[in-house]
Amino acid sequence: MSEHALALDNLVQETHFRDGETSLKARSTTSAAPEPSTQPASANAPAPKPAAKIIEFPRFAPPVPQPDQLAEPVFDRPRILEVPEVEPPAPALGGILIEAVEPRDIEKRRGIDTPLQGAPLVRRLIAAAFDGLVVIVASVLFAYIFWKVTSIQPPRFQLFALAAGLLLTLWAAYEYLMLVYSGSTFGLRAAGLQLTCFDGSLTGRSLRRWRVLAFYLSAISLGMGYAWVFLDEDSLCWHDRITHTYLAKKS
Repeated sequence: MSEHALALDNLVQETHFRDGETSLKARSTTSAAPEPSTQPASANAPAPKPAAKIIEFPRFAPPVPQPDQLAEPVFDRPRILEVPEVEPPAPALGGILIEAVEPRDIEKRRGIDTPLQGAPLVRRLIAAAFDGLVVIVASVLFAYIFWKVTSIQPPRFQLFALAAGLLLTLWAAYEYLMLVYSGSTFGLRAAGLQLTCFDGSLTGRSLRRWRVLAFYLSAISLGMGYAWVFLDEDSLCWHDRITHTYLAKKS
């Protein structure tokens, strides 16, 4: 670019120099030449040499503002476009709105949804052992009185069968009478336990009666109802689950 610019400047200077020489020669010729004749110039006269051509480049200049033209105002804040308000569409079903359903707290059932705070298994076993001891003592006293009164001594096999039958009969009667009509047993009182429903309320006589019947079912099924205590998450037996009752500590 610099070489081209220098070439153009040299060309312009030579052109001006030639123009100056040409003007000087014309002045001297005019002063020395005689007055022009009225005769027309001959057709054989040589034509004047054309002047050198100058390349002019356009100059870029900022437009000059007109004096009567006003400048645009300057806003400090951005302009807010005016948008027509759009009305929301009409609700469906003629304007009938369905209210949102409030979530309800589902009541959790104790023993089913929430664990029970039952009595420890050790204390329950202590209460059962105490009740069993009471039944055994009562059976021995009954057998001793019966033998003294009748003086009958059956064979050994029959003696064991009678003793087992007597124990089961007294145990069933003891559990039924004590639980249904008293609501507790000697073993439960000694271990500090009481019979309670899953919701924490006390049991009625009818519910205790059903518990005793379910208690018999757990025993008749070869003790499977009692063994269920090792599989249940709350350590409950069949008769506890059937009647929704359990043994808890006394409050």
